[in-house]
Amino acid sequence: MTIVICTYNGARMLPDTLAHIAQQRVPPHICWEVIVVDNASTDDTSEVVKAVWAKSGGTAPFTLLHQPKPGLTYARELALESARYEYIIFCDDDNWLAPDYVSVAYELMQQHPSIGALGGHGELVYETPPPAWAAAMPIFANGRQASKPGKVYRNAVYGAGCVIRKSAYMAVATAGFEPMLTDRVGANLSSGGDYEFCYALALIGYDIWYDPSLRFRHFMPRERMEWGYYERFFVERAKCFEVLVPYQLVINAGARNASSFYRKLLRLFLSSLKQLYLLLLHKFRLPAGSDDAKTNTLKLMSVKARLWSFSRHRAMRRNFAKILQFKREKLVTFTKSKPGPLPGEELEMRML
Repeated sequence: MTIVICTYNGARMLPDTLAHIAQQRVPPHICWEVIVVDNASTDDTSEVVKAVWAKSGGTAPFTLLHQPKPGLTYARELALESARYEYIIFCDDDNWLAPDYVSVAYELMQQHPSIGALGGHGELVYETPPPAWAAAMPIFANGRQASKPGKVYRNAVYGAGCVIRKSAYMAVATAGFEPMLTDRVGANLSSGGDYEFCYALALIGYDIWYDPSLRFRHFMPRERMEWGYYERFFVERAKCFEVLVPYQLVINAGARNASSFYRKLLRLFLSSLKQLYLLLLHKFRLPAGSDDAKTNTLKLMSVKARLWSFSRHRAMRRNFAKILQFKREKLVTFTKSKPGPLPGEELEMRML
């Protein structure tokens, strides 16, 4: 098992994160290591990492890497190239893993060879008490990801605390997959790279799972509880929809051609439009300045940003075509060139 932490200017939060990793209770039969990737930080992240781990008492082999190219996706790719082991835990620099995280993740991945990505259950921990409107609308990776343990019907889990199978990553790369999202870059709030990777795994036949026995706490610094942060988040997050929506239409909605793409896209648009209408109606019933009114305003921001993304329908259509090409051509070539099928792949080939 390899624990990977990719960080940008994480000097403030990494000491607690590394302390929880050092406290992992790992059975002797499980080999494990820790890799930290400094992703173009401009603070003293690397120095803090080395000093904290040296004092932590952690017994796992430890490696510090530097990825000068900004982008969480690039940082994770570097870590995956360097990881020694088959199972990779992506631990964000603000994730506090439960003491049994490594052992539970290992057993789940061992028991279910079809799992390509495994999500856990995050619990938000606030540096200071959050405003009521923020607590009512948590926008960060936390909570249940499915109604029960097992395969996630939407084929995606959030990246915080996510466990992946390295051989599945290599299979995706061999099939010719090239991510269209770079995920978070520096202090930018763009995202979606973790979902895109899950969708790529699903395309080649792997399952995406969730299990609530994987527990971690997700630390929330006070600056993330500011109104301006939420405004930025909704605007910048919407930029990934032109990539993620086409994946969803192919994998979850079964779109196979241009007509089905536009038909299903229209349904999504009308659904968002309906949400906007209901929120606008609700707005006039709430006392101005109340916490409920502020929460409603945040929901309006989110829906408006999503609706704005539909103006990029031509880009969505191009991305839809790229995904179908990967699915129909590169994937077929890949499956013909290797000796045995991946989990679920025989069914996939029949579908093609």
